Amino acid sequence: MNKRKKWGIIALVICIIGGIVMFSLNQQKEKTLEEKIRIEQDRMALYLVNHYEGINEIEFNDVENNATTGSRTALLTLNKELEMEITFFKFNDKTDNYVISWNKRLNLQEKNEITNQQTIDNIKVKYWSK
Repeated sequence: MNKRKKWGIIALVICIIGGIVMFSLNQQKEKTLEEKIRIEQDRMALYLVNHYEGINEIEFNDVENNATTGSRTALLTLNKELEMEITFFKFNDKTDNYVISWNKRLNLQEKNEITNQQTIDNIKVKYWSK
């Protein structure tokens, strides 16, 4: 085997190993993003239960990424009838920074006094995932 062929094989092996390493790093990053989204969904559900009356069921339908603003918007349905959007800019940021929108004609009452419930065990939650 001549010298040129050996170097070609070595270069090919290095490229293959590099590709495998890059693929595995990308998989870990994607999993981490899914974990962050799941944690944020829990935080949103807890926020809604503490700030609004009569929430029994929350279904997260999608989480959209806005590359222009750097924000993410969670599309969800409350009690199988009320569609809502919650926009946030950073994972694990203050929940007071959520931008919440829904059709005000639909029946969703803000609580007179915000509660401090720590769990959502009594609420049925269907999470969104990729």
